[in-house]
Amino acid sequence: MGSNALGQLVLLFFRAIALTYYFSPPFLKALYGRLLGGLLEALKLRRKVVEQNLGIAFPTEEKPARQRRIADAYVHLGNLILEIFLVLLPFGLMRKYVQKWVTLEGLENFRNAQAQGKGVILLTSHLGNWEVMAATSGEHAPGMNLLMVTKHLKPEWLHQAIEKGRTACGVQATYEPRTLRDVLRHMKTGGAVTFVLDQFAGPPVGVRVPVFGVPVGTTTAVAALVRRTGAIVLPAYNFRSGKGRWTVRIEPALPWISDGISAATTATEASRKDSQAQVALELAQNTAQYARVLEGHILAHPEQWLWIHRRFKGDLGPLRDQEWEAGRQR
Repeated sequence: MGSNALGQLVLLFFRAIALTYYFSPPFLKALYGRLLGGLLEALKLRRKVVEQNLGIAFPTEEKPARQRRIADAYVHLGNLILEIFLVLLPFGLMRKYVQKWVTLEGLENFRNAQAQGKGVILLTSHLGNWEVMAATSGEHAPGMNLLMVTKHLKPEWLHQAIEKGRTACGVQATYEPRTLRDVLRHMKTGGAVTFVLDQFAGPPVGVRVPVFGVPVGTTTAVAALVRRTGAIVLPAYNFRSGKGRWTVRIEPALPWISDGISAATTATEASRKDSQAQVALELAQNTAQYARVLEGHILAHPEQWLWIHRRFKGDLGPLRDQEWEAGRQR
């Protein structure tokens, strides 16, 4: 049997699971997620990563509380896997799911930003379920025309199936190496672009900014895009709100930080607004602001973040003097 044929069989199996999950009442959905999460915890899937992340985020917690957080992390992972399978369903069932179970808050924030005509960026993280949140835009926010900046999945049969499901929900996606071109074109047409900004990114594309108090590489791509286009950045996140229901929330726009010149800087230095150091500092300051906002979302619902994700890599030491000004040359 060829790899593609095997992939199609696996896809049928995933869809059968998704159909069972879709038609189950909320208490059974929760049970399925808990059972799958318990299995993944028993298998110690990325257990060291989960422990490292929780140790950084909650360094003073006692062992019993830490163990509860670990268990919660795997329950969320079990739920997340089953929920992502919903994207694979035919007949528009994913749209029906978000229509019935998801409440969208803050749509007026998006409408206000869209009216400015500068482009809209939805800034989000691996909190809750990003596929549920994306599908919500197509069902509850007509005219948002969402473009996801994401990764090309492997194997190809899975990528094609998920992309087809996203398209059925009115969601597009873009992948390297065409990301920037697609993003700029999409914003010019009035569509919104969503970036997931809680992933590690080292130099030259990343800058170290505090996350849970630890400086870690974070991409400056969003800040660079905002500086170039003047696009409006809206934090957005989602979470399970009980009894099978979801809340997707779009927050007010974030201001652009442009006061990077310190009070001790001379007038001659201050006049060099377009200097490389000033640009690098602004990109770092705004990236730090974005990371701080996303951290607040995670801390509000810590049981629903993707703790198996390897967020903390590379140099995790204290920030060095003028590290942000050095930017990509460090």
